[in-house]
Amino acid sequence: MKKSMFYLVKYEVLNNLYNGYSFFFGAVFPIFLMVMISKGALNDVPAEAKLEATASILIGMSMIIPLSTMFLGYAASFSNELEKDVPTRLSLFGLSGTRLFLGKLIANFIFLTFCLALYLIGTLSFVKVATPKPVAAVVWIVSMYLISAFCLALAHGIANMIRRFGITYGIVMAVYFTIMGLGGMMGVRLKDLPVGLQTVSKLFPFTHFGNGYIDFWMGKTYNFAPFVQSLIFFAAVSIGVMMISFKIRGRKA
Repeated sequence: MKKSMFYLVKYEVLNNLYNGYSFFFGAVFPIFLMVMISKGALNDVPAEAKLEATASILIGMSMIIPLSTMFLGYAASFSNELEKDVPTRLSLFGLSGTRLFLGKLIANFIFLTFCLALYLIGTLSFVKVATPKPVAAVVWIVSMYLISAFCLALAHGIANMIRRFGITYGIVMAVYFTIMGLGGMMGVRLKDLPVGLQTVSKLFPFTHFGNGYIDFWMGKTYNFAPFVQSLIFFAAVSIGVMMISFKIRGRKA
């Protein structure tokens, strides 16, 4: 069984690497956006504040990685498998839905780590950022993996309920760009949004990394309460959607 899990994880990792959606949006797109925005939007920023401003963009753009790999990419690949009834065929070889989900989770965390490393190498090769306090860097990385797990749960639930690649991909792509837009990852600052949209944006943890987390990064006072509340909300929504999909589909995935 350990050998079968190893091959499953290996297959899922390679599937992500060869998946154009996951690789482009999870590895290439965030590097491009971060470098483009930091080079183009900070020309008028004073030199003494530029490193801090660039670091803020680095943190905010990093949230594209879990959104792309664990949400968009996973939903696309899993819905395609469900449409072709792949999980049912794998169950004939002793791979239960739980083991299949565990294997996908491990593989996607490996791919996430690869994308994060590529993001840091790709961006820091072109721009300089303010050095973070060690605890701020640790919280950032740990939070990213935690948020990624919730993204995968949400993607799994949506794909499991719909079970059609085209419809699933359309829905998750709309959610993906909506969260990016509201979270300031498309170049529109949070304070420039209408008040109502600002309230909605703050419900998601992605927003807080690009808007305020830089204070903690620089060792300043930072109020964690809004971020923790958004994390709890996003966890409840993600796990709730996945549980509902299990109930609707009779735990077939």
